[in-house]
Amino acid sequence: MTMQSTSFWDFSNQIYDRDGVAQLCLRLQDSYQLDVNLLLFCCWSAHFETEVSNEAWQRILNFSKQWKAQVVQPLREARHWMKTEINQHSRNSQFSVLRDRIKMDELAAEKYQQEFIEDCVPEFNAMNMVFREDRAKNYLSKLLEADGIEMQEDISAQLQLLVKAIQDSSKE
Repeated sequence: MTMQSTSFWDFSNQIYDRDGVAQLCLRLQDSYQLDVNLLLFCCWSAHFETEVSNEAWQRILNFSKQWKAQVVQPLREARHWMKTEINQHSRNSQFSVLRDRIKMDELAAEKYQQEFIEDCVPEFNAMNMVFREDRAKNYLSKLLEADGIEMQEDISAQLQLLVKAIQDSSKE
């Protein structure tokens, strides 16, 4: 995948659709409460020569934490609850329509978060950039540290699989 003029949102959609990436990201989300958008941001930003400044990083983390807690997580919880209740409401088509609308709102909220994050790093210039594994690992370590998660063998192995998927896609 070429990084030339690839927005964070486009990058995320391309990567998320790769074999195993969605499942891996969701496992990291479910097991460690990691924000999938921040995981993907760590990998997207590893394509740029310019480093994410500490100020931008803090702004991204602060916004993302609040956005997830106040907007994304309530939508996700409602959607998951409705999924378990669908059998009781299977004759009511409005129930499924509402669940689908909540899913679309959750996706729109995630897109808004990614656009906010991208706006925090306006100095990024996506002209023929190359993925740097060391930079991705550094950003992922910063994310874990910010979330108070210790880098243990299991999470390290899962993050390595994510980095490898990004690295492999960057060679295409």
